[in-house]
Amino acid sequence: MANEKIEVGYRHIGTFANVDYHHKFLLYTDKTGQQYTISGWVGKEISPQLPLGKIHIETGLPKNIGLPYNAQNPDNFNNRKTAWYKSLDKEPISPQKQYRELIAEAPDLSAKWAEMVRNAQSKNNIYPYDYLRQNSNTLADTLLREAGFPEPEKDGIFQHLAPGSGNKLNKSLVPKDPEDPHISDIKDLSYLDEEKLRGNPQYTMQIQEETSHHVETAATTDNPKPQSKYEETMAMLQGLLNDTDGSYAKKLLADNPDKVASFNERVQQTLEEEWQQQLVAQENQNIQQEKQRGFSRSV
Repeated sequence: MANEKIEVGYRHIGTFANVDYHHKFLLYTDKTGQQYTISGWVGKEISPQLPLGKIHIETGLPKNIGLPYNAQNPDNFNNRKTAWYKSLDKEPISPQKQYRELIAEAPDLSAKWAEMVRNAQSKNNIYPYDYLRQNSNTLADTLLREAGFPEPEKDGIFQHLAPGSGNKLNKSLVPKDPEDPHISDIKDLSYLDEEKLRGNPQYTMQIQEETSHHVETAATTDNPKPQSKYEETMAMLQGLLNDTDGSYAKKLLADNPDKVASFNERVQQTLEEEWQQQLVAQENQNIQQEKQRGFSRSV
């Protein structure tokens, strides 16, 4: 019988400054192949102080230990309402890209998973939701950390960027309004059109101020405080946005050879998978055409 697994699911939800970003959820596969998830979402009760409410957590309780990963699950490939790319008319086009990162594998993880589900339920509707600093990604990392598992490693800017990763849940966090178009925000594209912002004088002024601040701080600090995952990611994005001659991008690539190699490997793997899918599709089409020709000759 197959081992059980706990994985992080990454679902691609948007692109900002040519960088893809993702929503994370936890995925459990039991020994029979049945799958269940834990995931965080925007809250249902909003206010001026809580523009996105408090993190609502789907755990499947009390009926299931985890939300069944079927077509009704909001993170499932087959859920056209929540897990598909949409047209400008909000019509579903195709499933959003998803990726997996293995966290644990063993003959029986059911007790550990049940513990994580109960822990997640205890955090429901407590923590303010913020697009960048405290969200589904923060929840996923927190649950793994508190269960004694390692935190994900593939949620950085060179792989499956997931804003809010690595942070600790904070009941006192003051969330930003998603309608407030600051350049430091990464949001769903329906909230932020970066091309429109480029023509905004306030946008340009803020970029200059923030860039100047980062440069001055770096120049005057002998022992800078280590950046959090969030700060590191935002600094990279800021640099890419200000990179008019490509020099920052070149330096970023040179400073991260291992991550670039991993990224290139993932791209190559994706290309090979797509090529194989095309071959299979072509072969199926040839078989279908041959069957139709055979049917035509028989009649």
